[in-house]
Amino acid sequence: MLSNKVYIIGGAVISVLFVALAMAEFSTGYPEDSLQDLLYAVLSAGAGALLYVLDRRQRERRAAAETQRDAR
Repeated sequence: MLSNKVYIIGGAVISVLFVALAMAEFSTGYPEDSLQDLLYAVLSAGAGALLYVLDRRQRERRAAAETQRDAR
């Protein structure tokens, strides 16, 4: 199973690719498709941010559990 960091990086890369595609479509005269690509970019960036937050919380829980276990 892949780690959350791989998914976070993948979300960022996909987001950048969608923004680049939207810029290309804006310049060629397809604004409706460009807006859809920007929506996909926002969704993929949001998914990456959500995974980042969840990964961070998971690390904090693990650290707290280890600290509590070591205190016993």
